[in-house]
Amino acid sequence: MNKNYILMAVNKAGKNVYIDEVPNGKNCGCFCKECGGELVARHGEKRIHHFAHASGNDTINCSQTALHILAKEILAEEGRVPIPRNGKIEFHSADKVELEKSLGDIIPDAFAIVKGRPFMVEILVSHAVDEKKLNKIKEHRISCIEIDLSGKTFESKEEVRAALKNPCNMKIVYDDDSRMIQERKEILLNYGLKLKICRGGIVFCPKLRSYVPTYFCEDCVFGCKESNDFMRCGIVLPLVLKPNFREVFNIILKSNNVMFDDEAQRYNDSHFGWKATEAVQRAYIMRRF
Repeated sequence: MNKNYILMAVNKAGKNVYIDEVPNGKNCGCFCKECGGELVARHGEKRIHHFAHASGNDTINCSQTALHILAKEILAEEGRVPIPRNGKIEFHSADKVELEKSLGDIIPDAFAIVKGRPFMVEILVSHAVDEKKLNKIKEHRISCIEIDLSGKTFESKEEVRAALKNPCNMKIVYDDDSRMIQERKEILLNYGLKLKICRGGIVFCPKLRSYVPTYFCEDCVFGCKESNDFMRCGIVLPLVLKPNFREVFNIILKSNNVMFDDEAQRYNDSHFGWKATEAVQRAYIMRRF
């Protein structure tokens, strides 16, 4: 385990404070979040600003807890979080970020809402996401990123901030997009309409109610080509979903991607000129948060 400088503490009012936010010495009035011990603020031109225990007992657990708190505070302060998108890590500005939000049987380090969708961010300092927690994340069906800060020594808030923005420190713990894509394929495979192809086109398109060339289907958000003999069309998707599913998400059937509402709007406007609500299939996914 790695021992870090203690850069965060708790003041007498119970508020988390950074080392540069308090006066030097014992007058800082701060305490260790881990052990509750009294802290001394050590400022100086030639040494790293940090807290130290008045008793001199600076433990690894205390420094790791302080780093964990600082990392979460920075995520909330920045409001820009890493999220899984179709198997890749992307950074997005969140509508809101909540720290230690209880979801019933799980409390993620950071819970973010990005364009109406929930995401989790876990900070690894000493304990990684284990199998038990992973199973709970999967049950909630909330995509999750883990940022690994273990084994590193940080001397300032800016160094921690930089580490939180470095994709090399991150891994996808769970990507619900991949799960939705697989479910979408299964639904199309089991319930999709088999539309015969005649002279290079679909005999009857359920959207346009007319004959259309097959290349149209390859670009259509409703189309899914399974073989050269027929096209599977997702126009029936809303009719076959289980009734106990809730919360609307826009699902694009044309490719292996799950899009946010604004992305679906741009896609459909550029391809068809239809409104997103008309051209995008809506799937209902059960979530509790």
